[in-house]
Amino acid sequence: MRAVRVLLLCGLGMLAAAGCDSGTPPPPAHTVTVTPERPAEPGVASSSAPSSSSAMRVFDARAMASAVTRLLTTDYKVADVGSVSCPDRQPVADGSRFQCTVDIAGATKHVPITVTGADGKYRVDPPQ
Repeated sequence: MRAVRVLLLCGLGMLAAAGCDSGTPPPPAHTVTVTPERPAEPGVASSSAPSSSSAMRVFDARAMASAVTRLLTTDYKVADVGSVSCPDRQPVADGSRFQCTVDIAGATKHVPITVTGADGKYRVDPPQ
């Protein structure tokens, strides 16, 4: 009986030392869909319409930055979200990853983006 109590206390001590918190789960990642734009042609402004199947489709960086701003403020409840900048011309390719940069209360943070399909959906993770 004493051995069981000692093991139980040791286990609890190890959990406390490991920094386990009391059950506050991280916020869930959100998936959004933004219509990709057509690859740029010299002298032609980019369009928000999907391109033909033979050309590589890319995300509109401004539309993505707007969606990231909205998700951070409304879904993740992040206060003091400033400017958001996403890299231009990221391919709409399932599994590709990149980061947007965001100013939160004067500190630069990175928001991981993971493309979740060839249809323009991507996952926006919490700022790091």
